[in-house]
Amino acid sequence: MKKLMYQTRYFTFSIILLLLSFSAYPQKTPNQLLRGVYQKMMKVKDYSVEANIKADIPLIKILPVNAIVYFKQPDKFKVESKSIAIMPRQGFSDVAKIIRDTTSYTAVFTGKEKIGTSLTQIISVIPSVDTGDLVLAKFWIDYARNLVLKTQLTTRSSGTMQIEYFYGTQTSFGLPDKMIFTVDVKKFKIPKVMASDMSNSSKAPKADDKESKKGVILIDLKNYKINQGLKDAFFKQK
Repeated sequence: MKKLMYQTRYFTFSIILLLLSFSAYPQKTPNQLLRGVYQKMMKVKDYSVEANIKADIPLIKILPVNAIVYFKQPDKFKVESKSIAIMPRQGFSDVAKIIRDTTSYTAVFTGKEKIGTSLTQIISVIPSVDTGDLVLAKFWIDYARNLVLKTQLTTRSSGTMQIEYFYGTQTSFGLPDKMIFTVDVKKFKIPKVMASDMSNSSKAPKADDKESKKGVILIDLKNYKINQGLKDAFFKQK
């Protein structure tokens, strides 16, 4: 009798563990998870934010720069700064642009990873048409909060870029307080003034040396102003 009771309890405990293990992972398709992220992003029609940019690019000495970033859906982007600011726009507009139309790509689960205290599901996005600039996009999604914690974008024009997102004050809108870009220096588009200085430098590396180099751009963001009604004309070049 005692043995039967023990077996029954063990069976019940095993069932509970099995149910908990299922609940620990999303019961949604890749497209549904991406749609949840997109819907959170669409709460923001436009915003401006103060940015402090620190860039560590091989062979270029760049001091920290303060700037104001303006963005309006779906892809209007503007940076105002008194100095030259290296500001990749991919982390600000490309995520929403990529996942907006679910018929334009195939999305598949490709793994799981814990980032900090968050469990993420990794989703790879492959464009349906291979004639565009994007080759492959990978998203690490915190499915409990519908947040992208990391992306890896591979494009024909800029190589592979990884972006890490850290959230705080504007988590409910899916807007980060900090972003870290890791870029392929060989293909990364450096502002023309800096590129000229680099090419004229007597210490310029050989092509083989430059191929393995990675650059890091850290952007701290604060004082968001969200949905203030920015007009399209504001983004036109003066």
